[in-house]
Amino acid sequence: MKTVLRAVVSLAAAVFVLAAGGWTAAAHADGADTDRRILAAIEAQPWVTLKKGDKGYRVAAVRCFLAQIYRTACTPGASGADVFDDALVTTVRKYQADRELVGTGTVNDETWVTLRTDHGIARQGDTRAQLVKGLQYSLNQLGAALAVDGIFGPKTATAVKNFQTRKEIDADGEVGPITFRALFAQGAESKSTPR
Repeated sequence: MKTVLRAVVSLAAAVFVLAAGGWTAAAHADGADTDRRILAAIEAQPWVTLKKGDKGYRVAAVRCFLAQIYRTACTPGASGADVFDDALVTTVRKYQADRELVGTGTVNDETWVTLRTDHGIARQGDTRAQLVKGLQYSLNQLGAALAVDGIFGPKTATAVKNFQTRKEIDADGEVGPITFRALFAQGAESKSTPR
């Protein structure tokens, strides 16, 4: 029941934001002045379902995001860090159980939405080192050249701004719900926001 309620609340919030004429209802979020057509295009991009055996930066990022939540370490870029292995299946199932989601062991739409909510907004000075490593590694895979050190400093903020500019998001250097979806949904690798 909580899963259905969470999905309904997320959908209602997205509809409210778009109906309000943009992201003005959530001015505290990243990309506050992003054109509503770009917001709609980003929200329309489907999440990429991740399952055992999959590889890539999204897998490494999820591993780091969960490492932040469960207070463990992640090393994106290390051998096997970007492979969805049995250990990650177990951690994803634990996360799903802790968030009262269906325990599929895959990172499906519902899990992505919950991860995005738990992620919140990452900005310069953020002390969540494992989460920041996941963002830095992802940005590198999408064209940046950052040290993956877990420090959200000026260089990471600039890399976020560069990604936001490319995706036509109001570039403020913060990774909130808009930029998070642009980074991890289908189309992230495209040079601009697919419409």
